[in-house]
Amino acid sequence: STALPEQAVRDILASAFQSAGQRCSALRVLYVQKDVEKKMLEMLKGAMEALNVGNPWAISTDVGPVIDDEAQASISDYCKKKGLEGRLIARIEAPATGRFVAPHVFRVKGIEEMEREVFGPVLHVATFDADEIDQVIAAINRKGYGLTFGLHTRIEGRVQHFVDGIHAGNIYVNRNQ
Repeated sequence: STALPEQAVRDILASAFQSAGQRCSALRVLYVQKDVEKKMLEMLKGAMEALNVGNPWAISTDVGPVIDDEAQASISDYCKKKGLEGRLIARIEAPATGRFVAPHVFRVKGIEEMEREVFGPVLHVATFDADEIDQVIAAINRKGYGLTFGLHTRIEGRVQHFVDGIHAGNIYVNRNQ
């Protein structure tokens, strides 16, 4: 809850949606401390509305197309399923023609709900209480998606706690992935 919200939201958007979420290090699951959840999600939704989905050659574009028709269909089907489950937090529009997938944000209980990685502009948000940090670290480590981990906080002890506990190849602190 000590993260700078504007910086965190900027980095969340870049990490989750640049490259249409197709980088291996793209942000897939965001854990937000419950005491800042409302503010953080409001800011995230507002910032998403400013994103431009479209032609990657246009300088104004923030989110381009996905790699192929199969990826577009798979990601779109996943988003429809999550939407029908009532988990949608936010979504913006994408062009109707082309291999575009609208950026989506869905609520999950935690990383353990992830059946597979979704290589597209899809972000999952889970919340936690400050006293549940060790359970969050354990859940992330059990899942085994340990390529990249990012953290926003201004508490040095918390940074060290995560660095010591998380099993990830790359750890980013107070910056995007």
